[in-house]
Amino acid sequence: MGDEDTSTGEDARHPAARNTGYLLWQAVNRWQRVQKQALAPFNLTPVQFLLLSGARELGAAGEPPTQVVLARHCRTDPMMTSQVLRALEKDRLVSRHAHDGDGRALVVVVTEAGQSVVAPAIEAVDAAEDEFFAALGPNVSAFGDALTLLTGERPRHRVRAGRA
Repeated sequence: MGDEDTSTGEDARHPAARNTGYLLWQAVNRWQRVQKQALAPFNLTPVQFLLLSGARELGAAGEPPTQVVLARHCRTDPMMTSQVLRALEKDRLVSRHAHDGDGRALVVVVTEAGQSVVAPAIEAVDAAEDEFFAALGPNVSAFGDALTLLTGERPRHRVRAGRA
C-alpha cells in the first residue's frame, strides 16, 4: 500500500523501479519531453538545437567549424549531422560552404536567422533545464559530474567511485 507510486500507478517494489538503467531511461525520456516542449515555439527538434547551438558556440570561439568538427563536438553521427544540417540549411538557419584548405570539408556558419532563433531557444532550454533539475537541489553539480563520468569523460570535480 505505501509502496504505490501515485505518479505512475506502478508498484515501487517492481524490480524495474529499482534498476538504475531503467530509472535513467525514464529520466531521459522525461527530459526529452520537457526539452521538446521548450523548443516547440522555435520549430526546432532537440538534435537541430544541439547542432545549431554547437555551431554557434564553436563559431563564437574562433572560426566556424566543419561538419566533422561539429559532429565530434556534439558527439553525433557524422551522417546524421549532415542530414540535420541539410534541413537547417533549407530553413536558412545555417549555411554550408567548402573549407578553404580542404575542398572535401564543409564549413558550417550560423546565419543571422539562425542566430535570432538559437539565442532565445538557448534561454528557453536553460530555463527548462533549471526547472527540471531543481529537484536535485544542491546536488545538480555532482549529478552533472556523475553523468560526465558515465560518458567516459573526466568530470570537473572528483567523483567518488564505488558504493557508499
